[in-house]
Amino acid sequence: MKSLIFILFLIPSIIFSQEIESDSYVYFSLTDTKLLEYKLPEAFIKPEKWKNNLLIKETFKGEYSPDLSLKSVLWSIDSVSCFVNLRNAKSWCIKNYDIAFPYLISRITAKKKVGLECIFDLIIDCRIRSGDLNDYGHGGIIQEDIFTIAGRASWILNEITGEDFAIVKCGMSQKDSEAYKKKWIEYINNLE
Repeated sequence: MKSLIFILFLIPSIIFSQEIESDSYVYFSLTDTKLLEYKLPEAFIKPEKWKNNLLIKETFKGEYSPDLSLKSVLWSIDSVSCFVNLRNAKSWCIKNYDIAFPYLISRITAKKKVGLECIFDLIIDCRIRSGDLNDYGHGGIIQEDIFTIAGRASWILNEITGEDFAIVKCGMSQKDSEAYKKKWIEYINNLE
């Protein structure tokens, strides 16, 4: 019994501060009209990381309405607050990555707060600290700030590719957003 108690003390746990901060993040939206620069190459070989990540996503078979179109998906990313609709838009983008990719990259510089509802057991640390999310002490962790357009685009891009070199967090600045976009453009240019 003593060894069991000792082992329990060694298991790390996630502890979030119970202090609620106010949402003091800076929001911005930089205009971007260079969609053609963000297109994936016509024929390219997906990197292993990308293939493995898409294989995992296919296993979970994210469902979405067959009525979804690029226009409705982009509208969801830009304006819906219901997490279920956002998750459906993500599933559509994963399946139609070649169409969605340039639109997602262009949204990395749109740090407009949309907000999020219809969520349970979701952990976004900075949103718990700001009081935008309740802390239930458990749940799925999302690194990106999906309360914003830029965070949603980043979340979907990283879900498609399995990459994590650019993660949009709550405190992202305009300078960071431009740097993240440049990293994604470099990523595209390095695809074979």
